[in-house]
Amino acid sequence: MHEINKATAELQEEMAQRIVLNPGGTRRIGNFGFIELEETWGDEATIINTARISTTNQRLRSGHEFSDRDRALLYQLLRDQHGTPFETVYFRFRFIAPIFVLRQWVKHRVSSWNEFSMRYRKPLSVAYVPDAAARTVDGFAVLDEAAVAEYEALMTQLFAWYEQQYNAACSRIDLARETGELGPKEGGRDPYRGRARELLRNVMPVAAYSDVYWTVNFRSLMNFFKLRRKQDAQYEIREYADAAFALFATRLPLLAETMQRVLDESASAAANAVQEPSGNA
Repeated sequence: MHEINKATAELQEEMAQRIVLNPGGTRRIGNFGFIELEETWGDEATIINTARISTTNQRLRSGHEFSDRDRALLYQLLRDQHGTPFETVYFRFRFIAPIFVLRQWVKHRVSSWNEFSMRYRKPLSVAYVPDAAARTVDGFAVLDEAAVAEYEALMTQLFAWYEQQYNAACSRIDLARETGELGPKEGGRDPYRGRARELLRNVMPVAAYSDVYWTVNFRSLMNFFKLRRKQDAQYEIREYADAAFALFATRLPLLAETMQRVLDESASAAANAVQEPSGNA
């Protein structure tokens, strides 16, 4: 592995710390990927209490108090797509993923998205490397070991070029300040170094990793799971979606079980509809 820069080394250390501090809420994915369910707001009781606001003043304190009637109502609300009660439960994930995965993920727009910016810091100097499962389709390797080795070498070359050019730009800026061509740096962000980072980030490949905080309500999260955990979803984002689901299911098992039941029934009904004859002669 090539030498990593400071930002990447700091993030690597932070991931290791988070795994120790929150072992049940974190997962490593691929060669540098990571996901953590940091916080949740609300639970199954929040959903039921919200749905019953017009019918009773009695409130459940948690899902542990659920009766069979409460479980049946949770299922009915989800099955019949009573959406707003499910918008009262929120989740904050942090994930480190390749940029091409982020481009698919950000299409789930009903959420809050805060991403690492290469305007303010140098990029993470690690690229996603497809493992054997990622580059194999039905037992056939679409990229061989030689191709992967060239792929890794090209990524290393790009990161090295960035470091070389950024250091050269900083040297030119410092020299211009010493000679008086530029004024001394004032407080805050250096606009000259900032512009260098803005320009040089253009060479970063979509295989480079980025760092994101994602805050999402359950209704939107369910849609993410429905689309990105399907077998025809791209392998890499499916890995993250499966990990996110596992973390969510550990935190709210009743809601996860109910959601999976509704999704399975919906998929079965759709399959049956395709198989049934149209009835037209």
